[in-house]
Amino acid sequence: MLAMFVNLDPQWRDEFRVWLKEDMFTARMKIGFHACASYDLLPETDIAKTPNQAFLTVYETASLGILYSEQYQGLRRKRDAKDAAFHQRFLDAERYTLSWVGPELSAGTPGFLPFVYVDRFDLTTKNLQKFNQWFIDEYLPGCEEIESLVRLRRYTIIEGNRRVFLFHEFDDVSAINNDLWKTLRKNMALDGIKGHPGGSAAYKRIIFSP
Repeated sequence: MLAMFVNLDPQWRDEFRVWLKEDMFTARMKIGFHACASYDLLPETDIAKTPNQAFLTVYETASLGILYSEQYQGLRRKRDAKDAAFHQRFLDAERYTLSWVGPELSAGTPGFLPFVYVDRFDLTTKNLQKFNQWFIDEYLPGCEEIESLVRLRRYTIIEGNRRVFLFHEFDDVSAINNDLWKTLRKNMALDGIKGHPGGSAAYKRIIFSP
C-alpha cells in the first residue's frame, strides 16, 4: 500500500480532488492498482502532539513490487504540468511505502471503507517484542469485538519517517467514540510508543476508485 499525507492551501482543495479522481487514480488503476481513495481529517480525533495533515490519499496494490515497477516509476518520473504543480503545492507532505505484516482483522471487503483510523509511530528496539505480543494477544482480539471496525491491517514502513503503520477501517465512525474503543486504546500508551510518539487520527473518505 502507498499512503500520502498532505496539507493544502484552501484555494487548491476543490481542484485537488478533481485532479486525484481524473488523473492520478485513473492512471494508477490502468497499471494494476486495486483501489484508490482520498480522505479528510476528522480534527476531533487528532491526538498527536503535532497536528496530523488534513488530507490522506491511499493506494492499494497486489504486491509491493508494483510500487517499484517501471510502469509506476515512469508515472513518477514523467509528471505532466498539472501533476508537477500539485506536488509543488503540497505542504507538510509525508509519503509512506508500506509492506503488509500479518495477521490482520478482515471481513474480505474490497477497496477502502468510509472511515479510517491511522496510527503511525516508532518503537524502541527493546519494546518491539512487547508490542508485537500485545498486538497479537490483546489488540487484535479486542478490535474483533467492535462491530463497525471491519478491517485492521498492520504495515511495516519501507519508505517513510516512522516504523509502524496501523490502518483501521470502519463503516461507522461512531465506534471511535464508544467505551470499548477508548478502553482498548488506553493500552496504546506502551513504553515503546510513549517514548516515540507518532500520529493517530481518523479520516473520512471523500472520493475513491473503483
